[in-house]
Amino acid sequence: MDQNDKRSRLIKAAYKIFSQKGFYNSSIKDIAAEAEITPGLVHYYFKNKEELLFSVQESIQTEYQKQYDDKQMNVDVALKEIQSRVGADPDWYRFRYELYSLGLKKEEYKEEVSTILESGRRSLAQPLEDLYIMNKSKSEGLSSILLACFDGLAYQKLIDESFDLDESYKILKKMVEKYISAEGEKE
Repeated sequence: MDQNDKRSRLIKAAYKIFSQKGFYNSSIKDIAAEAEITPGLVHYYFKNKEELLFSVQESIQTEYQKQYDDKQMNVDVALKEIQSRVGADPDWYRFRYELYSLGLKKEEYKEEVSTILESGRRSLAQPLEDLYIMNKSKSEGLSSILLACFDGLAYQKLIDESFDLDESYKILKKMVEKYISAEGEKE
């Protein structure tokens, strides 16, 4: 097994463990066991648990972003893909919740979590600017609202299985399309 494979296995294992147990209830030993790597080797790849946590975020976010790079993006495609994550990868939202919680509770994580949120907003805002010829302040405002909706709707579904995610996304899609249409008429 080469170094990249071990690092990748550690990231995947940490993603699973952090999502299931939370950051503070997870140990390097738990992550190493999940990755089938000796605990001492973890520190060869990551200086501490915090670095591993943020490496997980970066890795998963990069994988999701690649999906958009290869597709013709529009509101419908983006919303369907994001909605599908709730069922296909619920750990993504558990993991994000853990990150947000750390950013709120610990000053030393606040800046890193803020950067993650800003990156998420930019990844939504840039296509809005490009596809819908929207100015930067409006695309950033809309992307902030969308990010809050995506996370909020996912958390509701994860907590309440009877929550109608499909209907919520239909309404969200209509709201976004109406906003984009109205903004296009004004500019």
